[in-house]
Amino acid sequence: MAMSPASPVRVSPAREDPVVAGASQLIGGPPGEHAAVPDRRGWLTPLRVLMAMVIVAGVLGYTQKISCRDTRNWTHEHQYTALCYSDIVALYSQEGLVDGKIPYLDYPTEYPPLIGATMQLVAWPAGLANGPRAVYREENGERVFDHYTMDMRSAVFYDLTALLFLIVASVAVCCTALAAGSRRIWDAALFALAPTLVLHLLTNWDIIAVAFAAGGLLAWSRRAPKLAGMLIGLGILTKLYPALFLLGLAFLCLRAGRLRELARTVCAAAVTVLVVIVPLWLTAGYFNAENARVGDSIWSTFWRGGDWIRLVGGGPDGARNAIARFFDLNSDRGADWDSLAFGATWLAGRYDPAWFGALHLVVSALTAVVLVAVAAAAIHHRPDARRLVIAAAAAGWVTIVVALPMILQGLRNNGLPISTLNIITGAALLVSVVAIGLLTWLAPRRPRLPQVLFLLVVAFLLTNKVFSPQYTIWLLPLAALARPRWRLFLLWQVCEAWVLFTRFMHFIYNDTQGRHGIDRGWFVGAVALRDLVLLVLAGFVVREILHPHTDIVRTGGMAYPGDPRVAVGSAAVGDPDAVDDPAGGVLDHAPDVRGGRPAWVTAAATGEPAGGPGAGSADGAGSGGA
Repeated sequence: MAMSPASPVRVSPAREDPVVAGASQLIGGPPGEHAAVPDRRGWLTPLRVLMAMVIVAGVLGYTQKISCRDTRNWTHEHQYTALCYSDIVALYSQEGLVDGKIPYLDYPTEYPPLIGATMQLVAWPAGLANGPRAVYREENGERVFDHYTMDMRSAVFYDLTALLFLIVASVAVCCTALAAGSRRIWDAALFALAPTLVLHLLTNWDIIAVAFAAGGLLAWSRRAPKLAGMLIGLGILTKLYPALFLLGLAFLCLRAGRLRELARTVCAAAVTVLVVIVPLWLTAGYFNAENARVGDSIWSTFWRGGDWIRLVGGGPDGARNAIARFFDLNSDRGADWDSLAFGATWLAGRYDPAWFGALHLVVSALTAVVLVAVAAAAIHHRPDARRLVIAAAAAGWVTIVVALPMILQGLRNNGLPISTLNIITGAALLVSVVAIGLLTWLAPRRPRLPQVLFLLVVAFLLTNKVFSPQYTIWLLPLAALARPRWRLFLLWQVCEAWVLFTRFMHFIYNDTQGRHGIDRGWFVGAVALRDLVLLVLAGFVVREILHPHTDIVRTGGMAYPGDPRVAVGSAAVGDPDAVDDPAGGVLDHAPDVRGGRPAWVTAAATGEPAGGPGAGSADGAGSGGA
């Protein structure tokens, strides 16, 4: 029997998320459908509870790394055995901050400008503290050196940075909670309580970029495209990955016809980047390959009447502007420890990749299993494309089985030159981005913005030649918004912790010439497992894009056409006030304008039942179904 839009089939809250449902039993279970829940607005609001969670995570992170606060402990692999290594302590001296050097002006730091500015901002008060002092003792009437006192400059630098990061992390979680919408504000708890936030909040300065990116996403959700562009631009000036947000917005705005808002955001981001980069480029010094300053800035040379035009193309004896040196250092960087390229290089050198060898057979079998699973899912979604899917899967298997031994053999014989590595990683990222763009364009219903952004950042991390452990916190707010489910999220977090542990144990193995620690195979295996779990998590996001009724954010406990939880023959539709894309801003409840498939328009936009015309009939699922 068909049901009216005013009588949607409602799924019990206990069936939305088994973990949440199980926990709710401790306080009597979830309220029933007809329960009258009083409006009790006390001091303990959800946002304040989330802030308390962040504070707990920050304190745990500070405590976990506190032994590395004292630079005297950085001996006998203590920073690895205690799992307390932090770039904040290490780079305070390596970047010359302890000696009063200013990033970009006196030293070509490897980080983008706003990280250099943050370093300098904290280094000024830290430099007022006492440095290490030699302590002597009397022995046989002679004055003998005993030990050095603690370097309070480094400790204060670490403490102030930790305080700053705690504030920044709170802002990032707050922005994520508000972008999730009032109905799903608790989804931000995945971010606030993430184990990797504890492990990596004080590993590097990445949380600043995460906060800018989360702020940009919140501004976009509040339909403030210019502010969103400014915050994304500041994120790009901290870490480059927020540039992917502009790409994700472009995919979705093209489908929804919101090009004006997209243009405003992109222009605001570009202007923000230029306003910071150009003055810094004019005032930055010129440095040689040994990071020694060999030339003054363009600005100072201009005011002295020197040949400033020559500096635009490069400094004396091949020296480079500090801004250009930042890009040079990153383009000349080889495959980092946690990257797939590093693992592939080790694998090719450790095992013979020849055809029908052990490695070849294992890779062939694993490839077959993955392709069969993907093909089965594709055929289930599009039975009419069965032959095309089978042909594509077979072609992919043959390509990998034939090409992979040749690639690994080349790595075994010739290594992996950095120029070749840059081309391979760039091509892999391009292919991934094109695939995500096609998915966004062809999905039966326009994906939510966090889903697309999550897939883009995962693609960037897995194809990049550098995947530092702290990069994982880039994904935390996006994972909380794209797929707020705990089980797979926690499995991914456990894998990240395992990667960090095996990484440090392998560093001990290297430093002690194999006397302690673990072999590289354990570490590469941990990285492969983490990458596999990330792919599975991305696969579930893709599944929810292709089957919107499985997306817990959009359903919110409501059954949509095509939902298997609805009895056969039922034509229940969603609530007219159903959630579409809380973080989407102008994309939220916006109709599709691209051709080729029926457009999806919400009831709020047209007054028709959700799912478009025909959604109320038993056989008219429209484009809102699976």
